[in-house]
Amino acid sequence: MTSRSLEGSGALGPRGTAARLYAGAGGSHYPADMALRFQHRVLQHLRHPTYEPKALGPLAVELGFKDDMQGFKQAVFELRDQGQLAVDDDGVVTLPHMPDRGELTGIFRGSAKGFGFVEPAIKSADGDVFIPEHATNGALSGDTVKIEYERDFRREKRLGSLQKQFAGEVIEILKRRRANFTGEIGKQGDTWLAYPDGKELTDPVVVRDAEAKNVKPGDKVVLEIIEYPEGNALPEGVITKVLGEAGRPDVETQAVIAAYSLPESEFDDDCIEQARNASAEFDRQIHEWEQRGQAALNEFDEAGRADITDVFISTIDPPDAKDYDDAISIRRLNRNANGLDGWELGVHIADVAHFIPAGSPLDEEAYERGNSCYLPRLVIPMLPEILSNGICSLQEGVPRFAKTAWIRYDKLGHVKAQGVQQTLIKSRKRMTYLEAQALIDGDPEEAKKHAKTEPDYSDELLATVREMNALAKVIEARRHRQGMISLDLPDVELIFDENGKVVDAEQEDDAYTHKLIEMFMVEANEVVARLFERLRVPLIRRIHPEPVPGDVDHLQKAATVAGYKIPQSPTREEMQGLLDATRGTPAARAVHMAVLRTLTKAEYSPALIGHFALASEAYAHFTSPIRRYADLTVHRAMQAYLRETDNGENRPPSGDDGDEAWVAMGKRLKGDHNCPPEPALVDIGRHITATEQNAEDAERELRQYLVLQLLSEQHIGDVMRGVVTGVTPRGIFVQIDKYLADGMIKKEDLPGDVTRDNRPPRWVIDSKTGALVDAHSGRSYKMGDMFDVVIAAVDLQKRQLELQVADPEGRAAGKIKGGGGLKLTLGEDAGGLGEGKGAGFKTPGGKRRSMKSKRRDKGKSDYRQDRKGKGKRQ
Repeated sequence: MTSRSLEGSGALGPRGTAARLYAGAGGSHYPADMALRFQHRVLQHLRHPTYEPKALGPLAVELGFKDDMQGFKQAVFELRDQGQLAVDDDGVVTLPHMPDRGELTGIFRGSAKGFGFVEPAIKSADGDVFIPEHATNGALSGDTVKIEYERDFRREKRLGSLQKQFAGEVIEILKRRRANFTGEIGKQGDTWLAYPDGKELTDPVVVRDAEAKNVKPGDKVVLEIIEYPEGNALPEGVITKVLGEAGRPDVETQAVIAAYSLPESEFDDDCIEQARNASAEFDRQIHEWEQRGQAALNEFDEAGRADITDVFISTIDPPDAKDYDDAISIRRLNRNANGLDGWELGVHIADVAHFIPAGSPLDEEAYERGNSCYLPRLVIPMLPEILSNGICSLQEGVPRFAKTAWIRYDKLGHVKAQGVQQTLIKSRKRMTYLEAQALIDGDPEEAKKHAKTEPDYSDELLATVREMNALAKVIEARRHRQGMISLDLPDVELIFDENGKVVDAEQEDDAYTHKLIEMFMVEANEVVARLFERLRVPLIRRIHPEPVPGDVDHLQKAATVAGYKIPQSPTREEMQGLLDATRGTPAARAVHMAVLRTLTKAEYSPALIGHFALASEAYAHFTSPIRRYADLTVHRAMQAYLRETDNGENRPPSGDDGDEAWVAMGKRLKGDHNCPPEPALVDIGRHITATEQNAEDAERELRQYLVLQLLSEQHIGDVMRGVVTGVTPRGIFVQIDKYLADGMIKKEDLPGDVTRDNRPPRWVIDSKTGALVDAHSGRSYKMGDMFDVVIAAVDLQKRQLELQVADPEGRAAGKIKGGGGLKLTLGEDAGGLGEGKGAGFKTPGGKRRSMKSKRRDKGKSDYRQDRKGKGKRQ
């Protein structure tokens, strides 16, 4: 599989090492059990509030499953048998209805007024169950509860509802969403109170043991609630940990860790001992390899391991990175010498699975953590640093074990061959993103400014980064043609002082090398997913379902405001076309945000769903086993496959004649302990999806706190630029451009038209555009509007930012300074967002003529501003 072995002449031939290791990418495609794929999509669609009951045939068409009606029907009837949906005598499919009385379990969602609703675990066509204030039994938002319920005829009559209404009482708290709460200690008279962080627990907590814990007002503490709030009674709690002075960044970081039950950075003794033993054994094995070469490598793993330390391999990472889990090699192919005009890409990933057997203490700990957590200025790793920053880090100039995906491309970036292998590599050069970009741009002096290792730029390195750039761009072009969703939304890096407080923020760099690495990682992830799909062996995949038809409503409104129309169920290509048509125009921010909100959340599952946003039919995370448990499970499955094929050398033949052999091999792999059965993978996927979401929520909350702290201390009353990111009947959400902090302008603070007869505004939601409109004057606020706002107030404990319009009189009069020419009146240039071109989107004729006339008057034909996109590591 090495570059050198692929360059052999006639002696190697089509049946040599290369032919056995590579499989033609265009071979037969074998679907595994599709039930999960159908069921996931059907339930998602039926649970959407806009779903209208349909028979099996129309439902299959709406969901895009008409080409496999047999599998679709089988999945629907399995769900029916499980009680998760109902099919009537006419074949109409709905969620099941609840009996008029009974018991159920579900998730409680509380309101600030004390009452709440329970969302049943098995979703119902009748919606959620109302829980009156006196019947919550101390349940808090997110708790899993058991309730008794009955039909509420009086509520149906009062609401004038044709749909059944239910009310209930919480009879048992089955699982608390949060085990810990954090808050700031205060004192009222002789009573010690803790004022909780966040919005889940809104009342202060009475603390009886404050003096015993030697706390003082202003301390941040971790609380365990012993009496939850009921009626007008305050909750009671005990202090489990005193963190220190509230407001200090290190204290607030520990508070977020406690509130989200994140793991400690330290590992227990068993894990540390296993890591140390693995490191010592690796050192011994490398010594053996240095003494005996390939013969020693073959003894370290049943699958074997190829020595490719002579291949030129490099890494590209952030300047502050310590764990390098991916490295790249590339070779230009020549038709005369290699039979293919294109490239050979090697994506080399740290072989973490070699050091962490399934069921070992480190494996159990990594599973519990699920992933590394990246908080501002603190990383909580999934693995001990002796591994993540040591023997599993592909550092410059040292030998490391890797799992490698090899891919061959033609000159248009189409995959022509692929294979996987266990390897021993040695990275020749560590580069940062900006350093590699400067080398691509031909500016070595600029590159040196961003170097973190000796800036020795050999001709081989310079040729390598140029080929990387060329291949990444043809891959990106090919994926774009396939409909890959590419969003242009801002991202910022926070700047901290020596105490950890945020003092500023700056836009992240837009170097293309971010996208370059993203493209290569996506390609490698697909190689592994396609391999196991062909084997019919279930695998933890990163799935991203296509949007539920009802979720497109928000996007349709944004498109309408921008002057476009999209169908109820847009294809990926139509969605990307809308993004391209508005890219660089004033409409871009609103449309790109709307697309982001339309997309479903990605998750981990063995379901064969693919990744909608990446235009990928088969996708699994393989490239970051240091920081994601999903990738570690994929590496283990690869290990089983490579043992079965002598490190990829003796794989089944390609083409239709070899399909039975691939399936037979897959059956053998299903008995391997490194290839768990599908139900086990479903459970693993749910767990690591939850840990990933929890880590992201914690990071978001801490970032929000640190930014709000800066605003509260230094910027109250200051004017800043913002963009409308949400519209509700209560007001509008605005994101501060500089810090990407979200705040709200209440509707009573929104200026209406004070230039006519001084009537107070009456705000209503426009059903066509989603804008918040003053019914008296027609002035509006909609997604994507940009204007200046005043930092009015900050509530650090509740993480809330209150904003006001900076120029209310001018705003009411339809005047706004800057903002890309945005106007506030409806009916002009589609709300002032301007026109985008191309992608086959057509604007109605009258509007096109109107726009053309306005552009001619302005002397402008195009508002495009070219911007580079930046991807993220996959």
